[in-house]
Amino acid sequence: MTDFSGLLPEIASCPIAAAIRSGEIAHSHPCSKIVSLQTGQFFQVPEPWSGRIDTAPILFISSNPSIDSLEEYPNEFWDADRVADFFLNRFTSSAGWVKDGLYALRLDGSRSKCVRFWASARARTCEILMKDKTAIVPGIDFALTEVVHCKSRGEEGVVDALRFCSKRYLERILSITAAKLLVVHGKKAEAEVRECLASVIEPQLEKQNLVKVDNREKLIAFLPHPNERGSNKSLIENMGSDGLEFIRAFVAAK
Repeated sequence: MTDFSGLLPEIASCPIAAAIRSGEIAHSHPCSKIVSLQTGQFFQVPEPWSGRIDTAPILFISSNPSIDSLEEYPNEFWDADRVADFFLNRFTSSAGWVKDGLYALRLDGSRSKCVRFWASARARTCEILMKDKTAIVPGIDFALTEVVHCKSRGEEGVVDALRFCSKRYLERILSITAAKLLVVHGKKAEAEVRECLASVIEPQLEKQNLVKVDNREKLIAFLPHPNERGSNKSLIENMGSDGLEFIRAFVAAK
């Protein structure tokens, strides 16, 4: 199993991103485009995950994290303890990185607009755990990660970096997550998860798969990206009542 304590700082201080920024790696590298999108003084570091990936029962996986240049977010000058607190305790830290599970802290002390992806994750968790949204604790009841860890708007640069970044980190993330349920959002993330788990996943099953990762059984649910226009977003709409009941029972089982 991957070393949990070491993977977070490894991704956050990804040597590939650092080498691209310093000019040591050529612009032809798959990650060059997405890394080079950030031109400001402070580089927002790659996002390993958000929440207690080591204990949360549900892990949401998407393409890449969106960027907000105004967010109070780790850059290369943050110390290691502060970076770890941010990503592990993003939703629960006394530092107030996120308010009410939806509103990110900004550099000037104000709050961002509602982060729609976080709202979607909470809504799906409500469906699964059959709790009111006020009873869901982001970062504890669910965690989030991506197949490409560098940040951009509108998935810019993701297609180029997709295979390289996912091959570097995805398998190791899946080996450390305690989540019984992996909810994979969007075609880009789905393709990489299926590639990563090709030896244990059943390709003919479109929306749900049982797999074993490091001899631990997990259930994967594939959903459209929350920002995809015109698609059904909920589990009940995508899986049907029987599929949703199976998910609930699987997550609840000891």
